Amino acid sequence: MKREVVQNFLNLPGITGLALMDGRSRPYFCGMDRSLNFQQKEALAQGIQQVIETTPADFDFFQFQFSGHQVYIYKLHHGMILLVLTIDTLPQSAYAEVVERLKAELQQDVTNTIATFRLLAGSTTLPGQNYWKQDSNGNPYTSSPSGYEVIHEPMFQLSSQASERTQPATSIALKEVLLAMNQLSQYATQYLGPIVVANYWKATRPKGDWLTSFQVERSAQITLSDASASSTLLTAEQHQWLREWVAAFIDRCTKVIRDFPKSLRNAGLDDRQKSLLLRD
Repeated sequence: MKREVVQNFLNLPGITGLALMDGRSRPYFCGMDRSLNFQQKEALAQGIQQVIETTPADFDFFQFQFSGHQVYIYKLHHGMILLVLTIDTLPQSAYAEVVERLKAELQQDVTNTIATFRLLAGSTTLPGQNYWKQDSNGNPYTSSPSGYEVIHEPMFQLSSQASERTQPATSIALKEVLLAMNQLSQYATQYLGPIVVANYWKATRPKGDWLTSFQVERSAQITLSDASASSTLLTAEQHQWLREWVAAFIDRCTKVIRDFPKSLRNAGLDDRQKSLLLRD
């Protein structure tokens, strides 16, 4: 790793902090390490790892605003993650150039990246580091021309453009909900036949890019366009979308089979499947 590449990045005016993690070594924080205690840094690292694990395979990076800062999170090779905080007025053209060089250097030797970066960064003080301070109670705040702003909101308050992909994950695997949906579909097929059931699923699917990855076969079987995605954990928002789809599907079936919801609860689904799919 070239020292000048690291120094050029750290010396860029407007960089206020960064974090580097690989899921194996202890995460390295620079610039905001004095503002976050050990527990906060561990929670932040775990939160970022969780968000990255639930993003699409072709995900490169996302950005959002946090307490007057721009936050960039990059997914690099072999599970490495780079988080960068900058001020809003950072020149984007200059930043884009140095961060691309840094990303390339970080991926040269992934085994020793964090240790090497820590060594090269040394005791460097970031130009914007004074933006991060603590109040008398140990809460981090940022300085601004209008005074000081105490940071109470969570790190992952994202812009609407990124929120769909970066909501914190639940403990529910997509494959488990998909299995329950197919059990519901199979039960409905006994009364309506596969063609009608398939059409009902298609007609009631809520609008949303994420839901287009669900394919409804003529047999009324629901599959994923990317089978490997079934092992991912659902976000709370994604789980809600699926429940809304199921509710609309059941409502459509009820127009033909009046006691369908009662029958479904009594004989169509087990308790776990009902908890995954049905609203209370």
